[in-house]
Amino acid sequence: MATKKTLPATQDAEQANREFRKANEIIAPRVTRGGTLSLLARKIFNVLLYHTQRLGAPGANAPGDDPAYREFYWLPLGELARDTAFDSEDTKVLKDSMLKLQDIKVVIDDAKGFASDVLIPKIRVIPDRRGKATMVGWTIDSTTEKTLLRPEFYTRLSIYYLTSLRTTAGISLYENAKRYATNPSRLTMRETWDWWHDVLTGLPMTHEKPEYKYFKRDVLKPAIDEVNTTDIRVELIEHKTGRRITHLQFKIERAAQGALELPPPPVIDTKTIDRIRELGIHPREAEDIFASHDDRLVRDTLDWVRDRIASTTMPKVESPAALFRSALRGRYAGSKPAGKKTLIAPPQHSSKTEADTENAIAEEPRDPTADRAMAKFEFLPIPDQKRRLELFAESLKEPLRSTYAKQGLGSAVIRRSLAGWLVKTDNA
Repeated sequence: MATKKTLPATQDAEQANREFRKANEIIAPRVTRGGTLSLLARKIFNVLLYHTQRLGAPGANAPGDDPAYREFYWLPLGELARDTAFDSEDTKVLKDSMLKLQDIKVVIDDAKGFASDVLIPKIRVIPDRRGKATMVGWTIDSTTEKTLLRPEFYTRLSIYYLTSLRTTAGISLYENAKRYATNPSRLTMRETWDWWHDVLTGLPMTHEKPEYKYFKRDVLKPAIDEVNTTDIRVELIEHKTGRRITHLQFKIERAAQGALELPPPPVIDTKTIDRIRELGIHPREAEDIFASHDDRLVRDTLDWVRDRIASTTMPKVESPAALFRSALRGRYAGSKPAGKKTLIAPPQHSSKTEADTENAIAEEPRDPTADRAMAKFEFLPIPDQKRRLELFAESLKEPLRSTYAKQGLGSAVIRRSLAGWLVKTDNA
């Protein structure tokens, strides 16, 4: 969260003036290939676009006399790190995310048919030499340069607020909401929730979609809460076809403008990313995981996996990476109190009776047979896990069915019930 200390008036004005014009055509890109358009990648693209407009033309600050460098826009790597709220001496993650922009192909939904193959065609990183700063160079595609530099229809975006946002969905929702903040209706376009899923998560369009209720819980609500700490407020509007929610749009209101607060701590936590990598997960996937999930949930899940690996009463963990992915997807540690070391943590409850039941279940002696069944379940392929969970959910009766709907596998009662059900069905 941002601190309550506000900026001096001169810095306040300077921050407020750090704006750029983002063409409306590229406010809501959807990824067709090349991986996830992650939090850091989004920030880098916005910062590069801001400095592209500020510089006005390529060639300035080019390192050396190489004529090829004159087609690039140039910026010191340290300045890029500062503007993306990346405060780390380890710039490898920053460079990897920047280079990843070249791999990502996007499509743009626009009435004019505007399209872009890649966000940034070329990137160069020239290491520091003879005491000079490491420089970053990038190009803009010639067919879209005019649109990006001098857009006809655009949205003004503040580097300050874009820097302050901490999630991939938050930054995307903020940009989309700002686009319609001056519209007389103050409503975004009405689009399918699948479309919003692709835009807000930055995941490839071919990526398997979750159920809407999980998308709302894990992506929409956190993004709305985050955007509502900025200079605008958004409200979700759901549209149904029959009983099913099929389309979404957002209502936008401007918030009262107060003194800008100091920006939050750096949003890219390389220590947490390193912990994910230590489980055997590729560096790029580690960054995507960190960027696309709540940072508290990621850290709690890492602690949960650490405790599970250290357990002497449960089967040995053969693949920490697979266990981590399953635990994160199932939100096993989603309600784990900070600092509490327990393999199954009781979530928050509205009823004292439910809380007492959860605590009693969590403190019961562990059943090795049930633990083995759960361990076997956790290493099943994702489609197989989903099928098993669907059958498990159908077998539940009240009040367990309601508990499962509200808490999922974050509930100790549900976890223990699932383990027992797995034992019975595996032996049936």
